[in-house]
Amino acid sequence: MLRAACEAILPPSPPPLLPQGAGDVPLERFFDDLALRAPAEFRVGLRGCIWLLTFAPLFILGRPRLFLGLTATERGVLLQRLSENPIYLLRELPLLFKTVACLALCGTPEVQTHLNIAPRDSRAAAWLEQ
Repeated sequence: MLRAACEAILPPSPPPLLPQGAGDVPLERFFDDLALRAPAEFRVGLRGCIWLLTFAPLFILGRPRLFLGLTATERGVLLQRLSENPIYLLRELPLLFKTVACLALCGTPEVQTHLNIAPRDSRAAAWLEQ
């Protein structure tokens, strides 16, 4: 579920923007590492946001589907509508998933080099080396 949200938010871009999208990095290993290292409050909040996103199509799109049952285009539409929602909690859902996706994607040496992010670690993150 979290993978689908990250892939919807950061799909691969045509060159020369980014060399890869969120789906091109080992997200499951990143999520495992995040679950071990993130504060409990963050993990609980992220879990709650995953539940909200799972059922959001029922209320936001009026469709009898869950998030994983949507096409990639429909997922993007849902996230866009959530970001424009007048309810603060719903409006911030895409931002949380975007933050998680960016942490994963920008943790890769290829993206850091492409974006000229400095300083860079001389070693890749442990979740990339497994």
